Amino acid sequence: MNAKNQKTKDEIYKKMYEKSLSTQSFLAALKANLDHETAFKIAKDAFSRYMVKIYADVLKGTDENSIERFDKFRAFYEEYAKKTPYLEIIESTKTKLKVKYTRCPFYEVLVDEKLEDLAYTFCLSDSVFTAKVLPGVKFSREKEIVRNDKYCDHTWEFIKK
Repeated sequence: MNAKNQKTKDEIYKKMYEKSLSTQSFLAALKANLDHETAFKIAKDAFSRYMVKIYADVLKGTDENSIERFDKFRAFYEEYAKKTPYLEIIESTKTKLKVKYTRCPFYEVLVDEKLEDLAYTFCLSDSVFTAKVLPGVKFSREKEIVRNDKYCDHTWEFIKK
């Protein structure tokens, strides 16, 4: 990010830029050294492993496929939303969590760093971590900022087994 560009960015962007420096470097190295398909596959795998680790830690101590696990996930997300001005909880019930992201600072950074072609790999990690850490929960998304929609919507629905 050049000095002129940095002055026009808000604090949310600046924090994301700093927080994601190692990720930016990793993605840039993938892009510079591998064909797109291989770089995309590795980035997707890396983001998926990262998200699985985060949520496995958050949900530690709960039984897989349990409503208690889903409750803990919802509570975590609700707390995160309180600290995130571009994240809105649309619906939160015992069996459903629907959220709306009106902004994706990570994507904004990747666009500026000419890495937007790998940004979708992060989005794909949502369905991977859900399947691995929240078995019995269905994940869906219809809108995606990386696909030029105005917002991202995420829905997790607990399915009784």
